[in-house]
Amino acid sequence: MLEFNTTLLVCIVSFVIFLLMLNAILYEPLANVVQRRMRYITSNYKEAEEAKERMEKLEAWSLERKQKSKEVAREVYSKVINDYKLKKDTLIEYEHTISAKDMSGVRLRLQNIDREARMRLKEGIGDLASAVASKFLGYDRHIDTIDEETVDSILSSCTEEQANG
Repeated sequence: MLEFNTTLLVCIVSFVIFLLMLNAILYEPLANVVQRRMRYITSNYKEAEEAKERMEKLEAWSLERKQKSKEVAREVYSKVINDYKLKKDTLIEYEHTISAKDMSGVRLRLQNIDREARMRLKEGIGDLASAVASKFLGYDRHIDTIDEETVDSILSSCTEEQANG
């Protein structure tokens, strides 16, 4: 049988004191370390979540900035191209105007040269006709009056033959 004496009581008291000492020396500091680690892990997790959210916001902002930059670049490119096209068209129109003026001046000069050549030719035809008549007829005959319409028709027919030939 079991005896209840003071030894049992001393064992129980010493066991309770041992448990209290273990609790004070080992379990409470260990619980404090576990709590500190849990707070540290929780705070790091929250910081990581916040950093992830900031990173996602920065990525979205960066993507938006890239899109806006591309749009601005396209607009600037289009504006530059349109400006150069306008300058090109203006320059071409200016050069056409200058060329047209030059061509009209050249045409006018050529017409003057043609008119002058025709006048000289008309003057020389009388002498040529006199020389031909004297060769064929055998005596000198000077032809003063030559019909200008006849000379013009001969010159125009010669010009047409050269154009067709």
